[in-house]
Amino acid sequence: MRSASNTSDEVTVVNEGERTQMKARNVIAVVVLFGFLMTLGGPVIGASASDVTWSNSGPYVDKIVYKVMYNQDDRIAALQSGEIEMDNSFFDPVHLPTLAANPDIDIFSALRNGYGHITINTRDYPLNISALRRAFAFSFDKTAVTTEVLDGFSQEHDSLGPYVNGWCVEDEFSYHYYTDQAAIRNALLDDAGFTFNPSTGFRVAPNGEAFDIVIEYAASSPEIAGGVAQIGVDALLRLGIDARSEARDFYDYLNRIQFHGDYDMVFYAVNFYSNDVDWLAYDYWSEYADEPYQNPTNFRNATYDSWRDQLLYGTSYEEVYAAAAEMQEILQYNVPRLVVYENIYLQGYRNDQFTNHVEDLGRYISGPWTTRKMHKIDGTFGGTVPIAIAQESDSFNIFTANSRSSIDIFDNVYSSLYKYGPDLTPVPDLAEDLLIETHSDNPSVPEGHTRFTFDIIQNATWSDGMQLSARDVAFTFTYMREHGYGELNQIYAAYAPTDYTFVAEFVGESYWSFGKVAFPYIIPLHIWKDIDDPRFYAPNWDELVIS
Repeated sequence: MRSASNTSDEVTVVNEGERTQMKARNVIAVVVLFGFLMTLGGPVIGASASDVTWSNSGPYVDKIVYKVMYNQDDRIAALQSGEIEMDNSFFDPVHLPTLAANPDIDIFSALRNGYGHITINTRDYPLNISALRRAFAFSFDKTAVTTEVLDGFSQEHDSLGPYVNGWCVEDEFSYHYYTDQAAIRNALLDDAGFTFNPSTGFRVAPNGEAFDIVIEYAASSPEIAGGVAQIGVDALLRLGIDARSEARDFYDYLNRIQFHGDYDMVFYAVNFYSNDVDWLAYDYWSEYADEPYQNPTNFRNATYDSWRDQLLYGTSYEEVYAAAAEMQEILQYNVPRLVVYENIYLQGYRNDQFTNHVEDLGRYISGPWTTRKMHKIDGTFGGTVPIAIAQESDSFNIFTANSRSSIDIFDNVYSSLYKYGPDLTPVPDLAEDLLIETHSDNPSVPEGHTRFTFDIIQNATWSDGMQLSARDVAFTFTYMREHGYGELNQIYAAYAPTDYTFVAEFVGESYWSFGKVAFPYIIPLHIWKDIDDPRFYAPNWDELVIS
C-alpha cells in the first residue's frame, strides 16, 4: 500500500465481501455532466467494442449519476427494476442465476486484477522467522477457499503479482502453496526449533516461549473474510499452533497496518489498476518497514532490496523482467503476504437502453471507458446513466482520497496526459504527441537523463471555463513533488516552455519514468496555487474545478 497519491493506477485496499445490513440508500451528490471538450476523430456511434480505436472521442451520454447503495441486495433489486444501469461493485455468485435469467441484463466476468490475501506481521517474534510463515503457507488449503468460500469462482494463486498482470511469474515457480502439504510444513517447524509443549499440545517458539496467532478479518464480511480466516486458523491448528480468528472493524485494523501497529495476521484484499509492477520496489522495501502507509508487512530482506534498483532503473524490458521475477520468487519463498485466492469478478449491467459497454482489464465493465463509449441503442446522443456504488466517496480531494468510489468518480472527471486503455496499454488523453530523448538523441539532454516532451491538445478547458494548458501540467508535477505525492524523486525538471508544450526530465534512464508523468491527474493551477497544504483541503463535489 502506498500513501494516497494523485495517480490513477494506485493500489487500493478492499474490504472484501462486505455484507452490511444497512437498509438506507442515498443518492450521492455527484452528477458527472459530460459537457467538456474532447478531441475528435474517434469511433462512429454504433461501432462494437472490438472495432474501437481507443481515442478520446465521446462521451455520448449527458450525465452519469452515482447512487450510494450500501446493501448488495438493494443493488441487485435496483438493477433488475432498471433504477440503475449498472453496479460498479461485484455481485456474489449466489445472484448469478437470477440475473442471468433476466433478458434485460448482461453479465460481465473477468479474472480479477487483484486478490484476497493474509498480510503477516514479519517484524514481531516469532512471525519474523520465515520458516513459520512458510509452514503456514504449506498448510493453508487454497483449494478449500475456491470450493467452500467462493463457490468455484476463483483460482489458486501464489505470486504477489496478479495472474492477469503481464509481469506475473506464477507459472515459473517450481513449487506452490495451493494445498495442505503436511510433510513439508511439519518438517519446516521441526527444523526451526518449534517444539511441542506436552501440557498444552501446542508448539512453543524456538526460545521456549508459548505463543498464539490471531487472524483478524472484517466483521462486515462473515462469509468471505470470516471463511478465509477460519481456513487460516485450521492451517495453524494443523501445525500445532494455538490460533483463533477475530472479527474486527475493517478500518481499525487497516489503520494499525498502515501505521505499523500491533497485529499478527490480517485478511483483506487489494486491487491493481495497471499492468505495472514498480510497486514491488516500495511495498516490501526494507527502508519503508517503519514508514506510514508503506510496507504493511514490515518486511526486511537484503537480497530482495538488492534487485530494487534494477527494477526501477533498468532501461530494457529484459532487465526489468529479470528483477521483477526474482523479487516475486523471494516474496513467494519468504511469505510476508499469503495470496489466498484470485477470484472471478461478476458484474451485471442493463442492455435495454444503452450499448457499447467496454470490457476493461483495470476497471472492468463499469469503468471510464464504458461511460465514455456507451450510447443509446438507437444511436442517438444523450441520456442519464445511474450507477450504483457501495460506499460514499471518502474525499473529493484527489490527494487524500483512498476509497474506490472516489477513484472511480475521479477517473470520469480528471484528465491526465495518458490514460490506461481497456487492455492497460497507454492511450493519449491530454497529450497529442510525445518525444522521448536521451543524451545520445539530443546533446542538450544531460548524460544519464531522459527527457519527455509532450505536445498538449489545445481545445481542453476546465469546468469553470478557464483554458487548460501545459502550465497546469507543469504546476501539477511541481506541486506533487513539493508535497510528497507520487514517486517523483528522480524528476529533475518539469516546465512548460510554451502554453501547449510540457517537458519532464528525469535523472536516469528508467523503464518506468514514462508512467510517473503519464498517468497522474492534472490539476488546475489557478485553483491549487492557493492551497498550501493539500492534506487539509476538503472540497464539496460542487466546488471542484475539473477537466
